[in-house]
Amino acid sequence: MSLSTTKESSAHQKRHVMLWVLAIGPGVLGLAADNDAGGMLSYLVTGAAHHLGWFLVALVGMVPITYTIQELALRVAIATQMPYSHLLRLKFGRAWTAINGLVLHLLNAMILITEFLGMTSALYLVGLAWWQGLFISWASVIGITTYRHYPSLERLLLILAIFNFAFIPALIWLHPAPNAWHNALGNGFSSSVFFLLLSLAGNAIAPWMIYWQQNAVWSGNVPSLSFGRKDIRIGVAAQVSMAAVVMLIGALASGAGSPLINPLKWLLHAVGPISGRLFALGIFDAGFLAACTISLSSAWMLSEVLHGTPPPRAVTPTGGRSRWIHILTLTLAALCVLWPHLAVGSIALWAQALGALWMPASLIMLIVIGRDLHLMGPMTIGPSRLLGLLGIVSLFVILAVLSLIT
Repeated sequence: MSLSTTKESSAHQKRHVMLWVLAIGPGVLGLAADNDAGGMLSYLVTGAAHHLGWFLVALVGMVPITYTIQELALRVAIATQMPYSHLLRLKFGRAWTAINGLVLHLLNAMILITEFLGMTSALYLVGLAWWQGLFISWASVIGITTYRHYPSLERLLLILAIFNFAFIPALIWLHPAPNAWHNALGNGFSSSVFFLLLSLAGNAIAPWMIYWQQNAVWSGNVPSLSFGRKDIRIGVAAQVSMAAVVMLIGALASGAGSPLINPLKWLLHAVGPISGRLFALGIFDAGFLAACTISLSSAWMLSEVLHGTPPPRAVTPTGGRSRWIHILTLTLAALCVLWPHLAVGSIALWAQALGALWMPASLIMLIVIGRDLHLMGPMTIGPSRLLGLLGIVSLFVILAVLSLIT
């Protein structure tokens, strides 16, 4: 091979890598944020339940499901060039759009409680008073989400997402007991597995993510379907990798007592200060990213429901009447963290599970829009893709039923 050929090949590889880097955007951010503080704490609790064999398989099995749903939201955004609530109002009417918006806003508010719990617990673990950690968490989220230029805000949050990698050294620094792997894989099937699987599914893909993907594409700089798909693929890979790392930490940590009440305190006693504090850094970052993206997702939704028109493109939706609802929602979610004796792990599991319970309704609405030839044009989903999506809806329904009856 000649020197010129080698240089051309190297330049081609660099361009290829650069195209993937440039594709990083709302898909990566949304999927990184979906590994939120509540979700990571639920993964920690799930790993500590020592059903690791079941849950790692389920986690990998969620990869195509998460990608399929987010790719459909991306496809709808690219094809229609409209914000999501506007599409819902066109297809289902103002009344149903408002009802769906209210349900999702309440679900998002519950998830926000887990974000503030995670952030405050992490700061408490490194030496701040509980109220100080809560105030810093609340003020940081308010300050970031009221920034008005969306593309700049997206870039800032993507930079801050780097701190999610703190979970990796937390796992490396962990020194498991000789029998840890045997214990992690030792538990067989039990009735609690269905609920834990429902929570895992709700953390892998949540209703707010559809709003986020749709509106972030509409407001940001995703130029094409192929760019957006790269973005989602990177996001799914990062999401599953970090979730598996946290699940392994929970499974290999040999702590006394139950992690359901205070998972971070349980972990600190189980693995020591270095791994515990690295994990806390990851949890704070996860909670911060999620609190920002979830609250922005709600603000987009409420802005469109209240005003009947979306905010201007490239502008965050936290202005006008939506600003005060946005600030009030974040404030109430933060104040709930001051309630004594909250079972952090249990709240985290239920927040994810409730999102999974509403997922079939959210997905059916997205499918109906995706099948509308007038709105979608050549990007309308075909029969084979429709069957796959209906299979995903059925899976969520079956998992919800099994979780509730066992």
